[in-house]
Amino acid sequence: MPKVQIRRIETYDLQQLEAAVADFLGHANRIRIKRSKRVLLKPNLLGAFPPERAVTTHPVLLEALIRHFLELGKEVWIGDSPGGTANVEQVWQTCGLKDLASRYPVKLVNLSTSGYRELKWNGIPVKISEVFWQCGIVINIGKYKTHGLVGFTGALKNLYGLVPGLIKTDYHSRYPNSVDFSHLLLALYGLTRARLSYSFIDGILGMDWIGPSGGRVRKFGLLLGSRSVSSLDFTAARMMGFRLDDVPYLSEALQMDGVLPSRVQVPTSFRNFTLPDVDIRAVKYSYRVLRRVPRFARHLVQRYYSKRPFISDRCKKCGICVQSCPVQAISPPGRFTLPKIDPRKCIKCMCCHEMCLHGAVDIHKTFLTRMIEK
Repeated sequence: MPKVQIRRIETYDLQQLEAAVADFLGHANRIRIKRSKRVLLKPNLLGAFPPERAVTTHPVLLEALIRHFLELGKEVWIGDSPGGTANVEQVWQTCGLKDLASRYPVKLVNLSTSGYRELKWNGIPVKISEVFWQCGIVINIGKYKTHGLVGFTGALKNLYGLVPGLIKTDYHSRYPNSVDFSHLLLALYGLTRARLSYSFIDGILGMDWIGPSGGRVRKFGLLLGSRSVSSLDFTAARMMGFRLDDVPYLSEALQMDGVLPSRVQVPTSFRNFTLPDVDIRAVKYSYRVLRRVPRFARHLVQRYYSKRPFISDRCKKCGICVQSCPVQAISPPGRFTLPKIDPRKCIKCMCCHEMCLHGAVDIHKTFLTRMIEK
């Protein structure tokens, strides 16, 4: 019977987080932690977003984990592969990791430049950073957010950062819709789950509406954790208001782990708990509609039930959207013009919306989409 640990923590107080980390990791695989020397902390470092934007794993939670493992005498690495063409040094600086590395003997690792292994799961090839295989302890630290493509992003989706650099961009072009992309995520999970020691979801600050970067910052005041990634995501998604079939990868991930949703154990006070006033309408309906459509007809359905990104006048002309597009559908900005998205090329993967640091990429919805989500 898999267990999910949940604790109410209203602010990023280091002392509270250290106590929570020690308690949660008491449920981890203690034999592996005792025998292994090196630990990889895998946070969500989507891009160069400051912690108060609730896009990335908060540095104080990482600090609590660093202190915990240093006290155990472990060698601590912190690694991720940010989205698109994000400058990793800038990401480390903005997300607070440079400060941590200046105060603690930890190693910051760029998973985009460390080599990779290509493995297959159910016929789907996936490239995974070599760093993942070099660490005996892997702690996965996701962020509590919605996601425009797959509805919810927590612990399992956070593993996508193990895919190096622009390979992620290529995968978005090959797996553009929520159904196909979820198959890729499940292959990645199948290949990595046996080596995951424990997973957290940082929900002290989280995000609803259209995540993972352009939604509303919310004070959820929760830290969640479990040895079971699928149980953790199921519990966190349910508390946000999602049903099991709203998140395209969730049911199959539970089946892979042999977990019955009714058997997941949570603290008594959270058994029927739902976060108040959470807006998930904009992200939960796409998969419900698409999964009922035969593969050959999905393109036609998406013409009438669809969302597409467009560049608003809030654009700062930084060019990140242009660099992040996996199919080169965005023309670069000019002296007097904004970037422009070619609707004939756009595959609606929302990478531009996800990576925009200025919240300048809006989502246009067809009339049918607006009516359904109402």
